[in-house]
Amino acid sequence: MKKMIKPMLAFSLIIMGVIVLVKINKIWALNPEQNLNETSVLKSKKNLNVEYFINNIDSDTTYEDLEREIGPFTGSIGSGIVRDYYKAEDLFFLDNWLIGSSAKGPGIFEVEDMSGKYKGLVMYIEKYFKSTEYIKKLFAEKKIISDANKIEIKPRQFFDLNDEYTYEDIENLYGQPHGITDNNRIYYHINSYYVFFPVDFSSNQESKLNYIDLYSEDGKFKCRIQYAPRFINNSSNLLYD
Repeated sequence: MKKMIKPMLAFSLIIMGVIVLVKINKIWALNPEQNLNETSVLKSKKNLNVEYFINNIDSDTTYEDLEREIGPFTGSIGSGIVRDYYKAEDLFFLDNWLIGSSAKGPGIFEVEDMSGKYKGLVMYIEKYFKSTEYIKKLFAEKKIISDANKIEIKPRQFFDLNDEYTYEDIENLYGQPHGITDNNRIYYHINSYYVFFPVDFSSNQESKLNYIDLYSEDGKFKCRIQYAPRFINNSSNLLYD
């Protein structure tokens, strides 16, 4: 009798194992998206946010740097000419190698919302902007007001602005400027950035918000966000100094 118990116990364990495997397969079949998402999370290095594309990329950043820090591109769009993109929050940052990026890294990202609407260009190649020398000199000479009440916003809100904004709109949004440079560029201390507006933006009522320049609190150029159209009459419209 004792000799028969062991084979019967082993057989019972095998049957129970088969039942468990069948149940697991049913759960997988009923909920494949959950399993796919779990796999995607394992492959993703971090959740992307908009601030990364403002603060963590510069003209020396390579595609290898990006893949190491935030993983491969989220996806690609287009037929014939394919463009890679990263998705951050509800925005798409499209690699714009066609109009300014280098072969080694993304000098420019074109930004679109979920509906494909153009939201601006994020431009990193500092040498294209002669105004950076002047602004850096102001920081070095401590002529930038640093004791202003800092404005706190979500970085995503920079892409709610557009080239239809006037000085009055900006003043209604942020209040009085925190300072103005000798060449008539107003600026605000927003989050950890100093945000500079175009020359004469505050004095010319017809002036539109073509771009803003963002600098770190210690005076390092971070990027230019261009709101003006990227093309005019089928010609490139990159606003360099």
